[in-house]
Amino acid sequence: MKFPNLNKNQYVVIKAELATGIVLNNDGTRYNNTENEIYALDIFNDYSIAKEFAILKVLNNPEIECCINDFKKKVIFCYDKNGERILK
Repeated sequence: MKFPNLNKNQYVVIKAELATGIVLNNDGTRYNNTENEIYALDIFNDYSIAKEFAILKVLNNPEIECCINDFKKKVIFCYDKNGERILK
């Protein structure tokens, strides 16, 4: 799975099935790991907007989880139906 090249001020929201951890495309379908192309992602230039988007996605579909990665590919926020996950 290829990660997009982000600028320093950009964030990406990755969606996955909560029960399985399988990454989802923007349309809710499962990402097919055999594809040679980048999976569909939501990219934001503002962290607060990305966080709000992630929370709303989960509120609209509690069977998914959303995580935000920064330009270094580091997970900086995760949210599921139980709320924000503490990252170590």
